[in-house]
Amino acid sequence: MSSDDISITRSNRHSISIQVLPGGKVRVKAPYYVPEFMVRRYIKQKWEWIDKQIQKQKHIASEVRRTYTEGELYYYLGKPYALTFANVSEISFQEGHLLYPRTLVFRIQTEVGNWYIREAKRIITTCLHEQSARMNVSYTSVRFSDTSSKWGSCSPDDRLQFNWRLVMAPMLVIRYVVVHELAHTKEKNHGTAFWKLVASVTPSYKQQRKWLKEQGDMLVV
Repeated sequence: MSSDDISITRSNRHSISIQVLPGGKVRVKAPYYVPEFMVRRYIKQKWEWIDKQIQKQKHIASEVRRTYTEGELYYYLGKPYALTFANVSEISFQEGHLLYPRTLVFRIQTEVGNWYIREAKRIITTCLHEQSARMNVSYTSVRFSDTSSKWGSCSPDDRLQFNWRLVMAPMLVIRYVVVHELAHTKEKNHGTAFWKLVASVTPSYKQQRKWLKEQGDMLVV
């Protein structure tokens, strides 16, 4: 792996973290006060794990490739639905099938993607309203994107962002990500107070985090 495949960013954090992104690129986050040679040494110490994650990403890339043919499974709120071309006017569900308009097959990739985005905005925005009221917190704005490195984020001025692919995950997972980002409007780091706040709203948050780590790469359109 060349140095171009490894990016190191600095911030006011307290530890070094390593993330392997889709495509095999490695993102390293480190505190300002840690010398460069120590960061490089840490990367070397973790290389066996990094290489394992890179191979995993390559495997996922080869396995998860949409063909947009009938019978292919698409996830919505954690449940799989078989793509079925039907004489319908809009995308809908029926007994384990994702019904897609037969007359729009020529632009299926765009239509399915746009449908997921609309559903994500509707479901996540509703969840945001419910959980922000429950937690007695507020946020500046919310936007949706297809970020490859994170499921959600909260800026210093409380602007929230969510990956619309979350709508494919179970509702409990969606709620955890929403609560996680809302908690950042009060606690800007991942300290004890932050996780205590998250746990007070979603006691099973560790299970949801585990689900995302193990299944998140499969949420594709």
